[in-house]
Amino acid sequence: MLEIKQLARIPLHEAISERLRGLIVDGTLPPGEKLLEKTLCESFGVSRTPMREAIHTLAGEGLVTLIPNRGAIVARIDNTQVMDGFIVMEALEALAGKLAAPRMGAQTLAALQGHHAAMLENYHAGARALYYKHNRAIHDLIFEAAQNDVLSDLRRQVQSRFVSLRFAAAISAEEWALAVAEHEEMLVALKARDGDTLSEILQRHTQSKRKQVSRWLGLDPEPLTLNEA
Repeated sequence: MLEIKQLARIPLHEAISERLRGLIVDGTLPPGEKLLEKTLCESFGVSRTPMREAIHTLAGEGLVTLIPNRGAIVARIDNTQVMDGFIVMEALEALAGKLAAPRMGAQTLAALQGHHAAMLENYHAGARALYYKHNRAIHDLIFEAAQNDVLSDLRRQVQSRFVSLRFAAAISAEEWALAVAEHEEMLVALKARDGDTLSEILQRHTQSKRKQVSRWLGLDPEPLTLNEA
């Protein structure tokens, strides 16, 4: 059972929303999957009222599609929305880098370095799932260090629409090596507390991922970048 416990000051439907959002993001609930309320309630150990509230919350975020008289399904991938989302993410990542570099504390930087080392280890081992686990943790810590709740909320809202696709897209050896090299650059900029440089690296890093996903989807291999928008 995927039991949901109500946390202090967090309504139950929000806790359920977060759990469902995670299942959509990691691909456990794939695009087009029907959300069966009864089954989900039994799995989560909750009643239908907070489950329905959670599903409507995710529908408002664009993660779920409500179909009259048929219930709800996980939203299908919209290529245009994915590409538009990447343009927005370039701006959010760039701003996060600019804010985070001078604000990141020693403890957070140490944690980030630990994830970076683990990410490199899994890169060399070809362990893609574990590589992405630590990759995501690094980006999470950068946004955390930016100390801007509005920025973090915007990132979650935009990224949740396509993050599973972002990490599911096939990646070539050259693209993977480039991503690792960009992460090495990020760490150097963070240690130097250089927000402008980290901002540029994160924007470029997101552009690289956008081109990779665009190619994987069979779209324009050289899509519009933020600087060209």
